[in-house]
Amino acid sequence: MKKLFLTGRSSIFILFLVVVAFSSCRTSRDISSGAIRPLAAERLLEQVEQNAFDYSDLTIRRINVQFSNNNSKTSFRANLKAVKDDKILASISKINIPVGKVLLTPDQLTYVNYIDRNYFEGDYSFLSNLLNFNLSFETIQAIISNNAISYHSKNQKFNSFIEDGKYVLQSANKQQSVKTGRLKNFFSGLGLHELKSEENTENSLVQTMYFNPRNFTLEKLVFDDPENDWHLEANFRDFERVEKKDYPGTINVKMMSPDETIELKIKLNGFSTETIDSINLNIPDSYKRIRAR
Repeated sequence: MKKLFLTGRSSIFILFLVVVAFSSCRTSRDISSGAIRPLAAERLLEQVEQNAFDYSDLTIRRINVQFSNNNSKTSFRANLKAVKDDKILASISKINIPVGKVLLTPDQLTYVNYIDRNYFEGDYSFLSNLLNFNLSFETIQAIISNNAISYHSKNQKFNSFIEDGKYVLQSANKQQSVKTGRLKNFFSGLGLHELKSEENTENSLVQTMYFNPRNFTLEKLVFDDPENDWHLEANFRDFERVEKKDYPGTINVKMMSPDETIELKIKLNGFSTETIDSINLNIPDSYKRIRAR
């Protein structure tokens, strides 16, 4: 199995997956399905939003990530600082060597690549178009807060039911879609695997969220594209207490397609909600600015 070294392009994508996977969950015991009172989808969404993790300042000092696909693997470290409604800063390092940093503000995304000595500065449309995912500062902040409202568009409808002692919300219409060809070609561009060229097609995703019935926190997030046999699942476990809330110490993400299986194993510790004095990202004068295409 080959070792995969992070390039600037691959590191920002993998970091995006970490952010998407990064959702707070609270400790609980399973409850039998018969003991849970059914809730309408609208009511369940309200409960989830009301019980979302709330913070003014959040620091995660150590995020260890193991990445693997069919024929390669790599590992890296990251840390995260977030000031609510203001800034989110994520840093990546490999073998104690800084690889890159991403600074998010409500209006702008800035990424500095220390390996290739360049940087990107612009709005969220570049990354949103690249991934065909509605990415914004508000979305990422809501994900950090475990706010399920962020995972769907305003027009998205859900069905609610109970499964294995959990509340479940599952998409009921086809408002959220992904251009599978673009996503697969992006993976190919990262050098993560080789793909035959194919025409981009647009297909609907089925989105399923599993919630703890005691505190309405997200415990599992699943995306399915049956037409293209594409599947993503994120699970959360090993919780740690953080200011009367519990955060997952382990997050496992698995993404499967006919051509590839990609896995992320994430371990988090060093949580703090102490006040952050400042969040800044300095760009060396010699670095070249890259433009969105």
